Amino acid sequence: MKRYKKEENGKLEVGQILYTKRFKLTLDRELCKGCELCKLICPRDAISLIPAAGADGRAVAPLVDIDENKCDFHGICAVICPFSAIKIAVNGVDGLPVVEKEAFPVLERDIKVRSDLCEPECKKCEETCPLGIVTVYHTRGGTAVDVKKDQCAGCRICWMECPADAIDVTKFIEGTINIKSGNCPEGCRNCVDVCPVDALALADDGKVFARDLFCIYCGACLPVCPSSGALSITRTAVRHTHIDSGAWHRGLEKVTSAEGLARELAAERTYTAQQSANKLVEKFQLSNQKDGHSNAE
Repeated sequence: MKRYKKEENGKLEVGQILYTKRFKLTLDRELCKGCELCKLICPRDAISLIPAAGADGRAVAPLVDIDENKCDFHGICAVICPFSAIKIAVNGVDGLPVVEKEAFPVLERDIKVRSDLCEPECKKCEETCPLGIVTVYHTRGGTAVDVKKDQCAGCRICWMECPADAIDVTKFIEGTINIKSGNCPEGCRNCVDVCPVDALALADDGKVFARDLFCIYCGACLPVCPSSGALSITRTAVRHTHIDSGAWHRGLEKVTSAEGLARELAAERTYTAQQSANKLVEKFQLSNQKDGHSNAE
């Protein structure tokens, strides 16, 4: 068995080479925003955040580092990444082993655009998208809007700014962000500098405030905050496909809280009860159909 780690062309790559399988994890530095979600959810503590120095007095997000000797290449970090910055490949084929083994769900991220409603020459969604993943094309035949959906973090800025109400965005992580400006160091704007979706801004008095509507609760702001009491994020729920898995429950608790896990378990009990009720209804309907057929004969 051989493990390796290399960094080139703006990408961090770690891998494991076995006799019959080759595992590779690739982290795209351009897509990565240095948030804390992958670090929080990793069960092997293989991910760390390395402080990075900014230029011109501006803060920059920390660099994500991965220990090739701890990584198990299951893809848990790739599942939770809001920006799809992490990819897993097994024998050269991209995939998510932890999803394929039904140990983790898929996040329910989605953005829908009704291009037939778009106003002529409007490019508001393209111009305001903080991640630069929206492109608008105007042709004689109408308007086409191209969105890199796998990189959409659900900030909903395009939805808010669209003058034609042509966009619908699913926010797949719910929560709250709280700023105690009285605890902020004078003149500090580190969190504003690193926020990937412009959810943090400066008021006229120079104090930082949060636009909770746009916040994706990724936690990129937390590592650069010099005051432990100034900034906090609470994640309350993660939208995902249905799954009943202990591994996911443990990961969800790390990302949210014990209360978040309790809500998840309650939702699962409701789902299971509903599924059971649906099966009973189907069984009853089939029984009635059989009885009616027998009587007709």
